[in-house]
Amino acid sequence: MITKKTKPIKKIIGAKTKVALEKQIKVEARSHWYPISDIKFFEYDPRPYQVLLRFGKGAKK
Repeated sequence: MITKKTKPIKKIIGAKTKVALEKQIKVEARSHWYPISDIKFFEYDPRPYQVLLRFGKGAKK
């Protein structure tokens, strides 16, 4: 049986500061990854600011 390797359509990115995360979101948008959630803050995580991204042009929630 032959199966296709598929790209993930959702991923979570994180950063240490909100400003760094916003900059990273802009970089990811060039590769057609768009945020589908609000920026979340997790106090005890090494990268406390995180957002969920979805692949595809004009991705919606």
